Amino acid sequence: MTPVERFRELLSIPTVSRTDPAEVDDEAFALFHAALERLYPLVHARLEREVVAGRSLLYRWAGRSADAPLVLLAHQDVVPVDGQVWRHPPFAAEVVGEGADAAIHARGAIDDKGALVAILEAVEAALADGVTPAADVWLAFGHDEETRGSGARAMAALLAARGVRPAMVLDEGGAVVDGAV
Repeated sequence: MTPVERFRELLSIPTVSRTDPAEVDDEAFALFHAALERLYPLVHARLEREVVAGRSLLYRWAGRSADAPLVLLAHQDVVPVDGQVWRHPPFAAEVVGEGADAAIHARGAIDDKGALVAILEAVEAALADGVTPAADVWLAFGHDEETRGSGARAMAALLAARGVRPAMVLDEGGAVVDGAV
């Protein structure tokens, strides 16, 4: 399976965030978590993983030192598509175009499953190459960034309580695109 195929599979899972937590589809997040385990076997065999705040995922890739760790952030959730008209079904992850002009149309492709998949692809490849990072690397994947941000807050509090003081935290940032909308 290629990175694009893995990305498309994860985009097809509707991990929609809702303001009311009771309206969130727990099954979608369970499917997403199971897909991550299957698609990134080295990550799940070699990194420590814990579920935080019900659906957020926190991984620790042990480095040669626990000093000055790196934290890589992304989020699993996407905004609802209720009442929106899409040219392509929002969770079909259709590839439109060919070659360099090909694009994947799906909710979450830019915000933010793209970053999540990029992180996991890089770590999976590094593990396959036998890489051990100089310092611990934490992967923090929130579950409700689009609404409440409780997952990110819970993971930050957990790391602080454990005395983890990151040297750097990298978040999704903004996209620089031309003609995206």
